[in-house]
Amino acid sequence: MFLAINEILKEKSRFVLITIVIILVSYLVFFLTALAYGLATSYTQALDKWDASGIILAKNANNAVGRSLLFEDDYRGQLGDDRALLGVGAATIEIDGSEDVAIFGIDQTSFLSPEVSSGRGFTVDNEVVVSDELKRIGVAEGDAISLQGAETTYTVVGFAEKATFQTAPVVYMTLPAWRIAASEVSGMTAMRDNTTVSAIVTRGDGHSAHTTDRTLWQSMRDFSFTLPGYQAQVLTFSLMISFLIGIAAFVLAIFIYILTLQKKNIFGVLKAEGVSTGYIGWSVMVQVLLLLLFGLAIGLALALLTGFFLAGKVPFAVNVSFFLGIIGLFVVCAVLGGLASVRSVAKIDPVEAIG
Repeated sequence: MFLAINEILKEKSRFVLITIVIILVSYLVFFLTALAYGLATSYTQALDKWDASGIILAKNANNAVGRSLLFEDDYRGQLGDDRALLGVGAATIEIDGSEDVAIFGIDQTSFLSPEVSSGRGFTVDNEVVVSDELKRIGVAEGDAISLQGAETTYTVVGFAEKATFQTAPVVYMTLPAWRIAASEVSGMTAMRDNTTVSAIVTRGDGHSAHTTDRTLWQSMRDFSFTLPGYQAQVLTFSLMISFLIGIAAFVLAIFIYILTLQKKNIFGVLKAEGVSTGYIGWSVMVQVLLLLLFGLAIGLALALLTGFFLAGKVPFAVNVSFFLGIIGLFVVCAVLGGLASVRSVAKIDPVEAIG
């Protein structure tokens, strides 16, 4: 270890450049991973809080909850503590600014009711609980909001933390209020039905057996994966980050290998003086790990700092398991590159290296 640290201190400029490369590459990987994870979770944050096993949609909806329509005949006698009615729609709210939102119609006594982070839950049809994401456009508790195309005004009585669906903040309201809002926003008030819902959310097992010729049950995981754009963006980011990690690790290994070859004469002198190949090889590995871990630490810190300043502006979310996996991959690839360098050290002939 003494040899490794001593060389780093003596050849500062060379190792600083390598460390900067590691910092920049790791920063990019960590930041993109947090963005990808944040974007993926913003599709399903509201759904994940339900701890649901599946969802029942209309068969002709093609797995799109926004196009699914179920009527009383589809769910009469099937409701209970493990089943809840859900209405889903899309709208644009108007206040100091405008924002596209998802509107959820729910029974406030069911397990779909959001956990309120501030304020209280709604109790009447003209009250709503909204995602705290709407605070960034100036929505506050007690504000009156309206939906473009709808006549009704709603009072914000509470906020739910991180409640988003397909990246849009969620506005929770009663089922009767949702039926009115959805029909007014779509301009189809004449076709409003007082029993209509979009889906039935289920908990527990065995719900697929209770579907009918008009309905279809699917697991919540499958439902989430078929949301428009979700699968494409998850696969795209996963491939991009995987290739980036592989390329970055390969570049790092090449850097270490080239550095080792440049020091061939020095290693030859050390071997001629009796320093063992094992000690030299261990010094190379320590050097690789020190540079890597230092660069990864700074890259991670910069990524977290960037996420802190961009909070609320981009879907940045940290997953500790993903970050630990990335660090592990970098370490494994760097060690493999270091072993290739150690192999070249072992082949050095002191006489040829000096002479």
